[in-house]
Amino acid sequence: MRRTITTVLSALTMSAACITLGTAPASASDVYQGNDWATHAYDGTSFDYCDGEDDNHSVWGGYYTTASSAYQTSSPVNGYCNTEYVSGVLSNLRMVEDNPSSSTNYYGAWHGYPVAYA
Repeated sequence: MRRTITTVLSALTMSAACITLGTAPASASDVYQGNDWATHAYDGTSFDYCDGEDDNHSVWGGYYTTASSAYQTSSPVNGYCNTEYVSGVLSNLRMVEDNPSSSTNYYGAWHGYPVAYA
């Protein structure tokens, strides 16, 4: 009986570990600012971004690529989604939301290097 319980518990632990490890790469590609989000292509050459809040604040992606050391931004969207194609490969990505009542915007956390899984 003890052997059966140990075997079942081991199988459940392994299943939980596989499920957890299997979802980690997908969640690593998403960045958020509140309910606004961006997710990049597997090869890091583009990203989709969406305004997920009905607050009338524009959002955009802020990013760096391997083709330039300059900070770049995507076109702002307000209430919809867009895709940004980048020159080179994304090396970092974050979401930015406009704060119309201030000169300081709301900045989401950086994705962190590396962005692409190539």
